[in-house]
Amino acid sequence: MRSIFELAYRYIEPAIRRQLVLELYKRGVDRRRIVELVGISSSLVTRYIAGQRGNMLDLTPYRDVTMLISQLAEKSMGMSKEQVEEQIYRIVLYFLSHKYFCNVHRVLVPDIDPTKCQICPSLFKKLFSKPRA
Repeated sequence: MRSIFELAYRYIEPAIRRQLVLELYKRGVDRRRIVELVGISSSLVTRYIAGQRGNMLDLTPYRDVTMLISQLAEKSMGMSKEQVEEQIYRIVLYFLSHKYFCNVHRVLVPDIDPTKCQICPSLFKKLFSKPRA
């Protein structure tokens, strides 16, 4: 069984970072400022914008998640890199707690039964009702 943390690091976090980069870029934020805010390299910003990275998980069906990312993009200009990082992780936990990753997890690990597994909601839903973006 692959760790949910490994899968979150590999699929969910990059998708959220990519969406945040795209939101900031769409708002006209300078690439250097995006690098500072999101804590990634300029080449990764370029790859996120070009769709070459962070596109293994489509977030568009999860309107609540895309709204949280949009709100973070709006507020991030007044935040430190550490504060932005914390909010990214809160959105990752939110995503997991709502069982949004279960079907992808099942494809990657066929012996997982999302209808019976309550690990993510049990671990993460208690932490917050929704991220502070």
